[in-house]
Amino acid sequence: MIFTSLEFVLFFALVFAVTRVLHNSSAEKWFLLAASLAFYMSWSVPCVFLIIFTSVVDFSIARHLSQTTDPIRRKRGLQTSLILSLGLLGLFKYSNFLLENLHALCSLLGWKAGPWHLDIILPPGISFYTFGSMAYVLDVYYERIPPCQSPRDYTLFNALFPKLLSGPITRGGELLPQLEQRVRAGADDIEMGLVYILTGAVKKMVIADQVAPHVNLIFSNPAQFDGLTLLMGLLGYTAQIYCDFSGYSDIAIGCARLLGFRLPENFQMPFSSRNITEFWRRWHISLSRWFRDYLFLPLEIATRENRYPALRVSINMMVTMLLCGLWHGPSWNFVIWGGIHGLALSIHKLWTIWKPTAALKNHRPYQRVAACGSHLLTLGIAIFPMIFFRAPTFASAMAYLHRLFAWPRTGTRLDSPYILGAVVALFLTHLVVRKDRNLPLELPKISLPWRIVGYSSLSLVLVLLGASDSSPFVYFQF
Repeated sequence: MIFTSLEFVLFFALVFAVTRVLHNSSAEKWFLLAASLAFYMSWSVPCVFLIIFTSVVDFSIARHLSQTTDPIRRKRGLQTSLILSLGLLGLFKYSNFLLENLHALCSLLGWKAGPWHLDIILPPGISFYTFGSMAYVLDVYYERIPPCQSPRDYTLFNALFPKLLSGPITRGGELLPQLEQRVRAGADDIEMGLVYILTGAVKKMVIADQVAPHVNLIFSNPAQFDGLTLLMGLLGYTAQIYCDFSGYSDIAIGCARLLGFRLPENFQMPFSSRNITEFWRRWHISLSRWFRDYLFLPLEIATRENRYPALRVSINMMVTMLLCGLWHGPSWNFVIWGGIHGLALSIHKLWTIWKPTAALKNHRPYQRVAACGSHLLTLGIAIFPMIFFRAPTFASAMAYLHRLFAWPRTGTRLDSPYILGAVVALFLTHLVVRKDRNLPLELPKISLPWRIVGYSSLSLVLVLLGASDSSPFVYFQF
């Protein structure tokens, strides 16, 4: 069931109705857990045992960490949890990637061997719930949060269906207290949740789903198209993945809000950013915070004795983003994408340390030129590496890049009104709307007549321009 399908609408309506009539908190949480596992089984029945196993193990280890003061036993418990979580993630997601690269290395060295491949499935959402569970154990280990006392609540924390398959990556300190207190959704929460869902559906069905067929056509055979079409394909994919993922996040946040839970924001006008560091504070926010808090900052602490702080930060930034790229998928394309962003973040950090243009900061003409230039540079860094994100192989990505920069006038011209409309809509929105504003939070607070106009307009756009066939969310593959 995808969020924009009729099956999910009926499923969620049933879940919402039952939770509204259940007045016993324990019964309601048992029902939500059963509904979440049923939702997961609609994608994969066998893999539901994996998420239950992960939840039971990490719940038990966290309880053990809180009950012992022996640093050696606590450290061993943490190591056991991390090895198990990363081991399962590596087995299901990266084993064939590793085998393929080992086979290529053996062939390069002249060792003859048949292709190595494990017939293994990728559990849906494993990257998201694994990271959430790892964050919980780490937070308990460092005594940032108390351990959960209920295995039911912890399993529900891991498996809550609005966030299960593609985030936002929610931490124990954000969701577990809500499960313990279990505050029901009021009228304001219901209205705000519906606005989130409506906004997300417009992003997903009106923009992402309408753009997807033309983007797929361009990327399937870039040698067929001229330079302008290739540029439109790249811009179209950027619009598609942003509206697809931010739309999913909005629907997830809205569904959770209707059930009485508040999930963290995942996107906040990222294309309005003035530098690449700000971009990553606004793009996939829950993942950015995870890598910052659980990888980059520990690396900084571990290497704090380094005599060259600028070099230390750059190396740690690069390592973090390379692993962030690999998190997205078992492909060198994702590693390259992460490496490009890591290099850009490192350069920006060095720039802010050295401040080569500090003497010009008080000159108004320079400020205007620098602001415009930095914004365009940030957009370029955010958009062009998307070729590696979208192309199926490194060779196809390089072929796309080579033909794009060669800017051939020969080839088919694909004039896509969907891509053009999506790009213009995103550009105007990020240009006109202040980047810290959030429509789903603001719309329910204005006067009733204007709210009716806003809701009617969004609904009309969805009905008239929404795609009839909804494609799977892009981030399900991660």
